Amino acid sequence: MPNPRLLQTAERWMNKEAPIIKSNAGVRDPQPQNSPIAVGFPDNVGSSFLFSYDGAHKDFAQELIAKNNELFSGTQAEIPTGTSGEVAKMYILKRLGLLTALHKNTQLRSANLYPITPAQSEYLLKTENLTNPSDNWEDLALILYDHSESGENPQEAKALYQEISKHRQDLGLSKSDLEKKLIIVNSGIKRMDGMPYGVCPIILPGLTQVYTHEVLDKVGEDFNFEGYGLKGGLPIVKQLEKGDRTLYLPDETENIGLRVLYRNWDLDLNARYWDLANSNVAGRVSFAPQGRSPKK
Repeated sequence: MPNPRLLQTAERWMNKEAPIIKSNAGVRDPQPQNSPIAVGFPDNVGSSFLFSYDGAHKDFAQELIAKNNELFSGTQAEIPTGTSGEVAKMYILKRLGLLTALHKNTQLRSANLYPITPAQSEYLLKTENLTNPSDNWEDLALILYDHSESGENPQEAKALYQEISKHRQDLGLSKSDLEKKLIIVNSGIKRMDGMPYGVCPIILPGLTQVYTHEVLDKVGEDFNFEGYGLKGGLPIVKQLEKGDRTLYLPDETENIGLRVLYRNWDLDLNARYWDLANSNVAGRVSFAPQGRSPKK
């Protein structure tokens, strides 16, 4: 069966137009976590680089891949070893594995290099500092629409909901937020028998951010939008229904489950894709230097 993500991006590629630059207003900002290893992620970073086996950050990349594979060998989060070129086929579970390995290793964290957040991706697009975005796509975050047993990735959705509930206060969420649609940035994974891919999503204290976004309620149809998603990585409602970029949202309006937020090679945003382990060669991970926030 043809890959639905390839069909979707191929169709858009045939009619590609450059996105329009325009500012936007805010939604509720992600809340920082109170942790001794808390990392501050500014929305606007000046530069980024694609995760590669060689190049300026070779030693960091090779060590990070090794630590990732020590944790997740034999699962869908394992990353092939290599000596040159960009690390390809980087879907969301591999990204979360890298974040987990970073979180667990003090020496790796000292490099102050992390995968970019959805908001950083949009700022980098706006300033034209994102490396080769038209040649690849990037799985940026998870979206927990609900934890219905009838939705996509139901086992992972239930486990992630339990994790978010356990860490609710540290994540800056209210009790009512738990029943809303949530973006989960910089989550991690752990091995777990019985999970479809051998791993389960978790909260990484001091690293994971979870927040709501108004546009996630607009399920059931897709929208053109103007400009960039500079608040939380997605456009806000007033940017919709005009412009040259597309925001793909779930066709369903209930029992949606756990999905992936990604930017495709046509610079559109997709908040409906369900596959946590898509191995298409176009997948990449962009890294950027990040600031650190001290424990409060």
